[in-house]
Amino acid sequence: MPGNVTVGVDGTPESLAALDWAADEAVLRQVPLRIVHVQDWPEPPADIDHVETWPPSSAVPERSERFRKYEELLQQEAAKAQRSHPGLTVTAENLAGVGLASTALLAEAEMSGNADLMVLGSKGLDSFTGFVIGTTSLPVAAASERPVVLVRSHASRSGQPEAQTGRVVLGIDAKGAEANEAVLDFGFVEAARRSCHLQILHAWSLPPMYAYAEAADPGIGEELAGNIANALDRLVEPWRQRFPDISVQTKAVVGAPGAQLVYASPNADLLIVGRRKRPLPVGPRLGHVAHAVIHHATSPVAVVPHS
Repeated sequence: MPGNVTVGVDGTPESLAALDWAADEAVLRQVPLRIVHVQDWPEPPADIDHVETWPPSSAVPERSERFRKYEELLQQEAAKAQRSHPGLTVTAENLAGVGLASTALLAEAEMSGNADLMVLGSKGLDSFTGFVIGTTSLPVAAASERPVVLVRSHASRSGQPEAQTGRVVLGIDAKGAEANEAVLDFGFVEAARRSCHLQILHAWSLPPMYAYAEAADPGIGEELAGNIANALDRLVEPWRQRFPDISVQTKAVVGAPGAQLVYASPNADLLIVGRRKRPLPVGPRLGHVAHAVIHHATSPVAVVPHS
């Protein structure tokens, strides 16, 4: 069964930017585009003053005003995507969820089984509170078995669109080739699709035990940096051979991984990070690096699950 690119739309600027990005990605992948809106249920009352008299019910309404509103939105955006991408197969569905939209999206992806990629809008940080706004994107990125791309609105914080630079940025941990395999595969394939440069970053910090040794031998830090850079090159070499036409730069930098990736992200076509699929007592979660780039990077961020 052919795959597709699935994008969630709710009418916000971020979700419409995600739709534009998803349509371009579907064309690159030569797969259909599937646009969905998840209708939360139960629906909140229209007027908070009437919350006490709002009758709770387990039955999903046939056609609520919100349902019709989002059906019109889906039809409008599907037609727009087809006009701007001739030949692209586009479908649109208004889904009834139970509880949070993130739960319904994950269940839908699991049931459909053929979504190559899920794309969602992301507001990043709220300038006032400093917290991520919204409850959909992060839980989906933390639990999806497939890569999830989070897209900000078209305009940067300056109010102007960011001009892309033909560059994909990929962050990896130089330890453990198996853990990096899915992330490297995704990064090289995406760079190949776009015929653009691939920048691979590994951020590291000097271990505390080296502090005293560096005071006695200032060159020890440089020696360690050289060893890490060589290890990074060896890790990437098999993919260089598989993708000889891709321009690749590997770089080992000193600093916090999340911060270094954010610094490298402006104007990138895509920023890619991994997420370990490990069972936890409290359920799936994102690591601190993925959290940092989702919160602060203005470029689209792909979160790729790996073992």
